[in-house]
Amino acid sequence: MPVSSRTPMRRRRALTATVTTVGLLVALAGCTGDPAPQQPTAEPTAESTPLTDYDTSGLTLTPDDFCARVAEPAVMAALDGEATGTDTWQPGRRLPGSRDISDEFGCSWQGSSATARAWVFAPPVSPQRARDFVRETPGQGCERLTAAADLGSPSVAQQCPDADGRTGVYGLVGSAWVACELSGLRGSREERAARVGEWCVAVLEALRTA
Repeated sequence: MPVSSRTPMRRRRALTATVTTVGLLVALAGCTGDPAPQQPTAEPTAESTPLTDYDTSGLTLTPDDFCARVAEPAVMAALDGEATGTDTWQPGRRLPGSRDISDEFGCSWQGSSATARAWVFAPPVSPQRARDFVRETPGQGCERLTAAADLGSPSVAQQCPDADGRTGVYGLVGSAWVACELSGLRGSREERAARVGEWCVAVLEALRTA
């Protein structure tokens, strides 16, 4: 059930991976002895980080066209190889492969046998509305995935018995409702939950502003 202007939750496809941004801040002292403002001096680096180890409390996300900021190594890890195709969508435009109008910024990357997807609602989402989303998940024919780590609060995860075994994690971080999904995974429910969690971290890093 897609999350759009017409329905509250989208079934999507995605695969997992992750990225962590490491910032090194250096304080420069001026000739008067007063410290100058701190400036970042390190470029983001990518490494696998479990969602269970990623603190979302106090995290500020900016719902915008974040897709270009998702680290390429994270995408390759999600797909187990290079992307062979991409899709993006924005609020007010039709969702790919649908006649529905989007209320979100989102993107997908297709690999040889897997797809990674992520999206964020453009309008702010209240905690009550987020709880409604949680109650409405899982969608028809899907199961709640209790093995998945929380993505903010409230949070919910599902696994769907499509041909590609779609798995998704959704949650509220600040006032941003975020989704990360994967398809084409093999392994146990726990292994799938861990991989989609790593992909969620990559998405959160791309959306993070503080």
